[in-house]
Amino acid sequence: MPLRDPEALKIIPLGGLGEIGLNMMVLECHNRILLIDCGLMFPDEDMFGVDIVIPDFKYLEGRSSDIEALILTHGHDDHIGAVPYFLRHHQPLVIGSELTLSLLESHLQDHKLNGSLRKQVVGSRSKLSLGPFTVEFLPVTHSIVGGFALGIETSQGLIVHSGDFKLDHNPFEGEMTDLKKLAEYGEHGVTCLMADSTNVEREGYTISEREIALELQNIFLGCKGRILVSLFASNQQRIQQIFDIARRFNRRVVLNGKSIVDNVSITRRLGLLKIEDRQLVDLNNMEAMNKENLVILCTGSQGEPLSVLSRISAGSHKQIKIEKGDTVILSSKSIPGNERAVTHLINELYRQGAEVIYEGISKIHTSGHAYQEELKLLLKLTRPTHFIPIHGEYRHLVQHARLAQTMGVGEDCTMVLENGDVVAFSQKKGSVCGRVHSSRIYVDGQGVGDVGNIVLTDRRILSEDGIITCAIAHRDWAVVSGPHFKSKGLVYEPEQQDLLEEAKFVVEEIMMELHAKQNVQVDDAKEEIARSVRRLFSKRIGRRPIVIPVLMEV
Repeated sequence: MPLRDPEALKIIPLGGLGEIGLNMMVLECHNRILLIDCGLMFPDEDMFGVDIVIPDFKYLEGRSSDIEALILTHGHDDHIGAVPYFLRHHQPLVIGSELTLSLLESHLQDHKLNGSLRKQVVGSRSKLSLGPFTVEFLPVTHSIVGGFALGIETSQGLIVHSGDFKLDHNPFEGEMTDLKKLAEYGEHGVTCLMADSTNVEREGYTISEREIALELQNIFLGCKGRILVSLFASNQQRIQQIFDIARRFNRRVVLNGKSIVDNVSITRRLGLLKIEDRQLVDLNNMEAMNKENLVILCTGSQGEPLSVLSRISAGSHKQIKIEKGDTVILSSKSIPGNERAVTHLINELYRQGAEVIYEGISKIHTSGHAYQEELKLLLKLTRPTHFIPIHGEYRHLVQHARLAQTMGVGEDCTMVLENGDVVAFSQKKGSVCGRVHSSRIYVDGQGVGDVGNIVLTDRRILSEDGIITCAIAHRDWAVVSGPHFKSKGLVYEPEQQDLLEEAKFVVEEIMMELHAKQNVQVDDAKEEIARSVRRLFSKRIGRRPIVIPVLMEV
C-alpha cells in the first residue's frame, strides 16, 4: 500500500476538479503540506442568495503547523479569492509574484484582515526549499501577468503544475511561457504533470493578444461617439491596450467600478501599467469632454446585477446614460453560468440605443487558457510518466486525459480525479488510494458555511413553488379557530378559494384524527399537516410549496 512508504507523496485536490474555479491542491510528504492556490467559485443559478463558494478546509483542521506554505500561481479570484477565509483558521507563509500578493492584500483590506499576511514575493525562475519540497517558479503567459507554473522536486521525483497558461510567442505584456525549462524537465524526467484543462475542447491555438489589439484599434477607428469598454478588471494586458489605443485616437479614459479602479491603481504602482496622469479623467468631470474624445472603462462584463455596466443598461447609473452614437465593447468571455445575464445585458444596452460589440460578433477577446495544440506541446515537452488533468469541469478532465493518452501517457497512468480523491506516489508509481473529506462552503453575506444544501433546497422551492402558512388554534387538538391559510408565491388567493377550502377540509380531518389519539407530539402533527397539504397542492396544481403549520393551544 503506497501510504505505508515513509517517502510516499500524496496529491489531494480540495477544489477545482469537476468545476470552473475553487482551485486548491494539497501536496503532502513526510507529514509536511504544500498548498497550491486557494480560490473561490461564483454561484450557479440554483445557489439562491449565495454570494460566493469556497473550498471546505476541514481536511486541514488542526494541521496549521504542518503547512510549509501556500503558493499562489497567479492573481485571479478563482485562485486567490478564498485566501481571506483560509487565513481565519491558518496563517501559513503565502508565496506568489508581486502583483499576485498585492491583489491579495487588497482583498484582505476588504475583509479587514490588514497585517495578517506572512508573505514572500518570488520572481520568475526563483527556487525555494520548503521542507521536503523544492519549488521552482516558471513564468507563463496568461490573461494576467505574474503567473507561474511550478516545478516541484519531491522524494518521488519531479511534479509539474502548469498553473493557468497559454502559449503566446509574442505576448502584449509579461513573459512568455518558459518552454525551454519545461523541455529540460522532460529531459530530467517528470513523475507527474498536472495541467489546466479549461480549453481542452477547443482545437488549434489561442489567439494572440496582439490580434485583439488590432481588432480593438479598428473598432476605435469607426467610432464617432463615446466608447464604453467592459472587461475583466484583472486583465492588465487588455487594460494597457485600451489606454494605448485611446492615446492614439486622442481619447482620455474614465475609470468606473471598484475593481477596475483598485487594479489599475495597484498595477500602476508596481510599474506594470504605463499610464500618464493626463490620460485619466475623473468621472465627475467627464461632462466637460467632447464625446469623440472619451472612453469609459468600467466593470460589469458578466452582467453582475449591481455592476456599473448593468446599472447603465438599466438607466439607473447616476452619471452615465446611454446616448445615441455610444459604442459598448464587451472585451471578455461569459463565465459559465453567466450566459443568460450577459445576453440580458446586451439586449438592454441595445434597447437603450447603444451599438454593442461582443465576442459572438467580433474578435475582441482571447482566452488565457491553452487550446488543444498548446496542451499537446506541454505534454510533448514534459513527457510525464503520470498525468492528472486539473482546472475544469468533469468532461474537460476526461477529454484532457484522453488527449494525454494520444501523446503517449499510459492509460493506467492518467488519473481523472474528483475533489477529495487521494493519489499516492511510491517508488515513483502513482495510484488512487482513498478519499478525504471534501465539500463546498457557501458564503451568504456575513454568513460562512451556515447555508447548506437543505437551505438551498428550501430557497429553490420558495422560488419555484412558494410558501403557505396554516394557522390553527386548538384545545386538546380540537379546532377552536381556523385553519387560516396565507400564501406567498403560490396562488392568487381570491381566485383559488375552492382549493383553499379543500385544504381546510384536509387539515380539519387531520385535527379530528389527532383529537382521538393519545400523547400526540406537536412536531409529528406539524409534519402530518405539512405533508398532506403539500400532497393536495401537488395533485391539484402541480406545485409542492413549503408548508408551515402554526399550532396554537388555547
